Amino acid sequence: MNLRVVILDAKVLADGTHKLRIAISHNSQTRYFPTRFVVPSTKNLKNGNVVGLSNASYINLQLRNFMNKIYMICDELDDMEYYSCSQLVNVIKHKLEKGHIRSFGDIAKEWMSLKSRRVAEDTMRLYKSGVDCFIEFAGADYILSMLDSNKVYDYQDYLRNKKGYSDTTINMRIGNLRNIVYFAQNHGYARYQLPPFYDYKEPMSVVRDVSLTIEQIREIRDLEIEDKWASAARDIFMLSFYLCGMNLGDILVQDLSKDYVKFIRLKTKSRRRPNDFTEFTIQPEARVIINKYINSNGQLQVYGRVTKKSIMHTTDDHLHKLSKILKYDKRLIFYSARKSFAQIANELMVKDSVIEYCLGDAISNPKRALSFYIHVNRKMADSAIRMVFDAVASNKSMDELLEEL
Repeated sequence: MNLRVVILDAKVLADGTHKLRIAISHNSQTRYFPTRFVVPSTKNLKNGNVVGLSNASYINLQLRNFMNKIYMICDELDDMEYYSCSQLVNVIKHKLEKGHIRSFGDIAKEWMSLKSRRVAEDTMRLYKSGVDCFIEFAGADYILSMLDSNKVYDYQDYLRNKKGYSDTTINMRIGNLRNIVYFAQNHGYARYQLPPFYDYKEPMSVVRDVSLTIEQIREIRDLEIEDKWASAARDIFMLSFYLCGMNLGDILVQDLSKDYVKFIRLKTKSRRRPNDFTEFTIQPEARVIINKYINSNGQLQVYGRVTKKSIMHTTDDHLHKLSKILKYDKRLIFYSARKSFAQIANELMVKDSVIEYCLGDAISNPKRALSFYIHVNRKMADSAIRMVFDAVASNKSMDELLEEL
């Protein structure tokens, strides 16, 4: 393979000037890379060097840099001799384009396009919110390779002082930006001598305490409610609890006419292996609620509503009202069902690995040695689930229950 700077006589420009090109000769063929430089006459190119111009030294330097990039790309190819000249040019162009200066907006758009194939819609909405927020701060045309730690901290200040976000939301937004930066680095869209997050310290966010005590779960279960929508909100909340904190999106795609559920959480499906499913028996407590709302297809239907958005709109509103009626000092949200199941199971000394399985979560540390030898199964899950629900069904305090273990 050989490179040289050339002028093509047949490609003279309309004003009589000549564009400089890099000729690449390979496997008895020659192709050309156009450059941004033009010269007034063919006499301004001698032996591959620009002459007779005030900026000739600068042009020659840039042309050498360009050819050096091509040589470096070719040096990394193990099978270059098998490419035709046209194929080699396409490979070089592809790798050169990945190194072009690119805006945050362009990179984020490509990142989200790839993510959309692997993550749930709710997660994509969070990603889009994060992208929109940074664009609002820096602009879609912001060159991502210019990002440094000062800019990251400026963004943090913007999120806290201008947007009024909590530390938890700030961490989500910064995390979103960090993921896009990693994507850009891995794809050659941005390079940094010093990574922009090298000295960034995340603010310590307060862990959301939205779990309920075993007594509070009983209160919600037994509360007499006349309004049908409030009653439905309580039922769907309790159904999530009785399905081990299953998210509504996962509940709605289940065939609840079966005596068991088997699923991989939609939220984490893209990060899980095909056999990482959770399976457990639908307990009688859950079956009573399911039978009130199941349709002929075995799916959940709440007074004609079948979509997650329509059901959650009603559920969230009425759970907030129920929280006030019960005078809880913490928020009651749909996620409380999941947190409460996990907390009560933990207090009853259920193994972490079994709780993770019931929740449908990924193993907290997949590299730990024990995870290669043990496997939680439906029988183990059913036993733990029954322990939790029997405890809730009793009238004993947690201390009394623990004394019996």
